[in-house]
Order: sequence, then structure tokens, then C-alpha cells
Amino acid sequence: AGIAILTALGVSTSLFPAESANAAYGDDAKMEMPNPLDQVRERQNKQCLMESLGTRQCLVYEDPENKLYQNPDTKALAERVEKSAEALATIPSLIEGKQWIKVTGVLTGPMGTLSNSMDLLSKASDNPTANADRAKRVKNDLYGISGAVDRRNGGAAMEYHRLATDHLVEFLKSL
Repeated sequence: AGIAILTALGVSTSLFPAESANAAYGDDAKMEMPNPLDQVRERQNKQCLMESLGTRQCLVYEDPENKLYQNPDTKALAERVEKSAEALATIPSLIEGKQWIKVTGVLTGPMGTLSNSMDLLSKASDNPTANADRAKRVKNDLYGISGAVDRRNGGAAMEYHRLATDHLVEFLKSL
């Protein structure tokens, strides 16, 4: 179609030499078909991360040497816990001022990653079971603060805050 337009416009097609074919004779016969036995062996030895929906053929296998995430970054987790502890320290003044929505905001905002950070620090510690129990106490105290705030009970919220602070200090010392 392109050459016909050029000749209709009066342009000589001899200006555009014909290109030779890029494929060599018989290249399509060298195509390799997937071997189902190799796929079965790979599935036994490697973990499949993504497979096709129709054939369930694995498209991506896990490569242990090139993992993006090896272990938790304890320094970053400790910084998160420190920020959460600073946020926890602001709660008593909010409770005394009966600023219930702001207390909930602190619990879900700046302290929102505390639970996950404590879990990861517990797993990376020398005594994961005992530290997981200490982290659970802190979480229960935070749930207590949240429940007391929902009921607008300042006394109970302050008591749970005291317990959460004590248990958090105990958790951090155990690491």
C-alpha cells in the first residue's frame, strides 16, 4: 500500500531498495517446546511465586539469593517503636482534656505500626516467645485505652495508659 501511494505521487520506487529478509531459512524449526517433566522437577525443587491461570505453568520461581527482603531492619523497627512511645506520651493530656477523637487518632495514626513493629522485633529477638507475650500485653493495654475512650471513661483510659507504658518499657528492656 505504501509503494502504491508513492508511485501515485510520482515518486520513483527505485529510491527505496528492497530489504533482504532478516530470518534465515529453517529458523522456525529450531523452536523448543517446553518439557513437562522439567516443569515437574522445578516445582519440586523451587517455590512457584506466580503461575498462569489456564495451564498452571509456573511463570516466576523464587530466587533465594536475590530476595528483596531478607530480615527485618531492627534499627528501623526500633525507630518506629520510639516514635510510637513518643506518641503514647501525648495521650494523658488528651484524655485530661477529654479530646477523645484525638486520642483515637494517636492510637491509629502515629501508633498504628506499633503492633507490627513489636511482632517483628519479637521474632528477631533471642527469646521470641517471651517477647511475643510482652508485646501482647502492650497490645491489650492499647485496646483497653481504645475501649475506655469509646466509653468516655477517662479514669480507665489513664490506668490502661499507665499499664501500656510500663509494659512497653518492659518489652524494650527485654530486647
